[in-house]
Amino acid sequence: MKGIMDIIEENKDGIKSICHFYASMNPFLSEEDVFQEVVYNLLKSFKKYEKRYDCKISTWVYRVAINVSISLIRKEGKMAYLPLDEIPIESEIADNEIDKEKIEELYSVIKRLDVEEQTLVFLYLDDKPYKEISEILGISVSNVGTKLQRVKSEIKKMSYENL
Repeated sequence: MKGIMDIIEENKDGIKSICHFYASMNPFLSEEDVFQEVVYNLLKSFKKYEKRYDCKISTWVYRVAINVSISLIRKEGKMAYLPLDEIPIESEIADNEIDKEKIEELYSVIKRLDVEEQTLVFLYLDDKPYKEISEILGISVSNVGTKLQRVKSEIKKMSYENL
């Protein structure tokens, strides 16, 4: 089995993406602070994971990262809804000349969802298969599909309200 530092390095981009997503919801949290807390919790809980082997290592990493991020948000108070001009946009997306206005609108709509729905959307946008999403969230695969359909409808409805 690989060491925890190798696992963290292999999953660093995914961890940072999760940290960025959740840190953007609370102005009192920095992406780096969330990342450090996630890594600390991965180090602390690795022995438990080694004994159980009940899921893929990347699933476990995502589960820990999401749970730690959500806990930090709750600890720091309610999620903050930032004004559109303050929502962080991924630099690679911005550099590709994609319509920034539409991306900002999507971010603002996603931020209006509850935490579980936001997590579901994040994992879906990160191209995680339904089976892995179900393992990370602790729900059935069919429930993932059902919830995604509902969230997509909700996002469309909220997008039309913004017009």
